[in-house]
Amino acid sequence: MKVAIITHYWKNSPGGGVRNYVINLVNALKAREGIDVIVIFKEGEDKENIPVGGNRYLFPFRAFVKLMRIRPGVVHSHGTWYCLFAGVIYKKFFKVKLIHTFHTEPTEKERLCFLARIFMQFLVDSADCVTFVSNALKSRVEEVLGLHFKKTAITRAGVRIDNEVSDKEIADFRTRFNIPEDSIILLAQGMTAHETKAKGVRLLIEAMKSLKEIYPNIRLIVTREGVYSNELKSFVREIGVEDYVIFTGDVSSPLVPLKLCHIYTHISFGEGLPLSLLEAMAMGKPIIASKAGGIPEAIRHEVNGLLVNNDLDEICQAVHRILNDRAFSEKCAMNAKLTADADFTVDSMSERFLEIYR
Repeated sequence: MKVAIITHYWKNSPGGGVRNYVINLVNALKAREGIDVIVIFKEGEDKENIPVGGNRYLFPFRAFVKLMRIRPGVVHSHGTWYCLFAGVIYKKFFKVKLIHTFHTEPTEKERLCFLARIFMQFLVDSADCVTFVSNALKSRVEEVLGLHFKKTAITRAGVRIDNEVSDKEIADFRTRFNIPEDSIILLAQGMTAHETKAKGVRLLIEAMKSLKEIYPNIRLIVTREGVYSNELKSFVREIGVEDYVIFTGDVSSPLVPLKLCHIYTHISFGEGLPLSLLEAMAMGKPIIASKAGGIPEAIRHEVNGLLVNNDLDEICQAVHRILNDRAFSEKCAMNAKLTADADFTVDSMSERFLEIYR
C-alpha cells in the first residue's frame, strides 16, 4: 500500500502538536510491513520527502503534480483546506482513497462566509472519510464551520516516549534558564501560537501572582516561540512576575522540560486533544487541565488528573492540592501513565488509520 501524507507542517518546522502527530503516524506506518509512506509538506526540512513551495492557493496544484508522479493508492491530508484540496484534485483523475484529519479547534473568528462554506463542504464531501482527534473537535467543527460529514472517525493521537532524558540534559536546561534546584516547576508546553491556548497561559501567569506568595520558589515554564509570545511577556512584566515565569522559546527536546516539571498545566480555552497533554500523561506527570475541547476525553477528574474551569481560584486550588497531597498526586500521575499506555499509543493510532485506509 502506497500512502501519501499531505501536511503543512513537517520535520524541523514550528508546527507543534500537528507536526508531532503526523511524524508519529508516519513513523508508525513505516514500521509496518508492506506500507510505503511519502510525505508532501509545505513547511519543514527533510531530504527523504517532498517539499512544495508557494502560497496556499498555489500549493494544492503543485502538490497535485507531485501526487501524479507518486501515484499513491491512499492520500491522507491534515489540517488545512489547501492540503485537502490537493487530494481532491488528484481524486478527480485517479482512483484513490482520500482521508482528511482535523486537528485544531476553530475559533469564532474562523466562521465561514457562505461561499467559503460551500467550497469547504465540497472538499469534505469529496473525502472518503473525515477524521477528528476528539469527539469534541468534531462537534465544534460542525458548529463553527457549519459543515456536515458523510463518514467520520475519531483518530486520537498516539504518543511514544522513546528517549530517556539524561541528568546532563536536565542540568544544562537548568543552567541555561537559571532555574534553581529547589524550584517547584509548572509547565505549559507549546501554547503560544494559538489565541485560545495563549488566553489560557495568560490566566496561568495571573495565577502565579497569588501562588508565588505561598510558594516563593515556584516557577512557570512556557515553551515555544509563537505569535503570542511577546504579548504574554508584556503581561508578565505588567503584573510583576518576571522572576517567576520563564519563556524558553522553541526547545529541541520537549521531553526535557517535561521531565523537569512537577506539574503539567494545560489551561486553554479551546482544544482538539493536545498531544503535549498526552505526552505528559505518558511521562507519568501530575496534570491540571481545563475542561476544554477534547481534554475530558483523556483526563478524568480526580482519577488521572484535575480538571478545572478557567477560573483563577480553581487553578490555584488545584496547584495547592497537587503540591500538598502527595498520595493523591502520585495516584493521578500513575493513572495518567496507565491511561496513555492503554489508550494513546502510536500503534493503536496507526492501526486505526490502516482500518480506514483499507
